[in-house]
Amino acid sequence: MTVTPYDLPHVTYTDTLAHITIPEGETQIHRSVLPGGIRVITQQVPATRSVAIGMWFAVGSRDEHSGHYGSTHYLEHLLFKGTKRFSAIDIARSFDEVGGDTNATTAKEYTHYYAHVLGENVPMAIDVLMDMVTAPRLSAEDFDTERTVILEELAMSADDPSDVAHESWAGQVFYNQDLGRPVGGTKATVLATPREAVIEHYRKTYSSQTLVVSASGAVDHEQVCELVLEHARDNGWDTTSESAPQPVRQGKELDLTEAMNRRIERDWSQAHILVGSRSFSATDERRPAMSLLLTILGGGMSSRLFQEVREKRGLAYTTYAFDSAYSDSGAFAMYAGCTPDNAAEVERVMLGELEGIASGNISEDEVARACGQLRGGIALDMEVNGARMSRLGRSEIVRGEIYTIDQVLQRLREVRPEDISSVAQLLMERPRVRTYVGPAVTQ
Repeated sequence: MTVTPYDLPHVTYTDTLAHITIPEGETQIHRSVLPGGIRVITQQVPATRSVAIGMWFAVGSRDEHSGHYGSTHYLEHLLFKGTKRFSAIDIARSFDEVGGDTNATTAKEYTHYYAHVLGENVPMAIDVLMDMVTAPRLSAEDFDTERTVILEELAMSADDPSDVAHESWAGQVFYNQDLGRPVGGTKATVLATPREAVIEHYRKTYSSQTLVVSASGAVDHEQVCELVLEHARDNGWDTTSESAPQPVRQGKELDLTEAMNRRIERDWSQAHILVGSRSFSATDERRPAMSLLLTILGGGMSSRLFQEVREKRGLAYTTYAFDSAYSDSGAFAMYAGCTPDNAAEVERVMLGELEGIASGNISEDEVARACGQLRGGIALDMEVNGARMSRLGRSEIVRGEIYTIDQVLQRLREVRPEDISSVAQLLMERPRVRTYVGPAVTQ
């Protein structure tokens, strides 16, 4: 049975499709396009007192250009430093005094400002978050302060060998492409990017057409729409035109044509190994099979990597498989942290497990167990309003479509062992990317 997602049309607010309702179990997902192109997507969850709410922009590190590198991450920091109405301490106290919290995330394809509050405090949360994204101060003093903070953040990551390994691997698998750039920039780009470039980046990328507001929990959709529209209008954003939202990113994936290897040798006690390849986009029909492959290969204590690398051979404490899915591409890898002298054997075992699945060494029972693990994990995740809110926002930003939870589970049930083997075979055939971070090994 083919499972068809619900489309999230990029229309003007006057179009009949500007408001859609999607049933999901005992709840409903409501999605509206407001004047100016602002999108609001919410899910009211019965028997919950809290609300998770997020402001999303489809701009990440991959959208930066020379002279602006690191600007997206700069903005994530600067928007918390104050607005025309709120100081930095006002923003912090607004959430602290009601027992809520707020934070933000910069990613390769989006920036996300979010809060978690009681339902009665939604007007406050929208008031503060909307002021942050529509009327930030972006002062020279704040810029200088946050540049120092960001440099400290980068230095902290540079001292973490696992972070270094993952960042290096991403730079290899997307070599010379926008997805390969570090999300926070580098020390050199942070120092080289002036405040004027960050302000220019803000004005270019933050607008009614790019704003997505998602919320889940004890939330009223009409109230959110009214409050968002009011605050956007008060701060001079477009709330009158028939503009359509920014379309979902349409990129053309460039092939990785050759294998890549990188060694970073430093005086660390452990070796960190990543080996993998390019995969495919977030909307690819093979995504359910990929999810099951990751679960079987390295998704828990019963996974093949954990059992073979750690339990049977004692070669590593931590090992897993992961995949990063983007709007037009993806990246798959297996990871392990181990004693340097065991690095070669660990890599051999990891690749052997992937090769075994690619050759068809996988049973219906193993797939059923993995499916049960995934289905349970998804259902448990959706007990959390923050996870629901993030799913809604990412569906707008990355996919342009949404599957209900029942549809997601149905797609998993339809995956056969041969589908998983086919994905594993594809990953084995593609140019391999290896990263080693750790001390030198005497051969």
